[in-house]
Amino acid sequence: EYRLAGINTADILYIEGMGDYRRIITTGKNIMTLETFKDLLSKLPTKKFYRVHNSYIVSLDRIDKIERNRIAIGDQLIPISNSFGKDFYNSLNS
Repeated sequence: EYRLAGINTADILYIEGMGDYRRIITTGKNIMTLETFKDLLSKLPTKKFYRVHNSYIVSLDRIDKIERNRIAIGDQLIPISNSFGKDFYNSLNS
């Protein structure tokens, strides 16, 4: 509906790609946007958010656990792809 909505980045759990749309999952609501992952990442704090899959950006502060190339944020399991995984794991160790 071409609405602008302000989002506190501290409330973002993860962002999921859904075709042409991105769904921003927050602690309070879900927001759909047509912005690309590249545009979204350029607006987010680089040390707090990381792209872990073609279809997912996660908030590093919201990760509950990581096991078998999957990230748990609450009840949601988010895959870590091979193409993004190496850089993601390296960023955790630095």
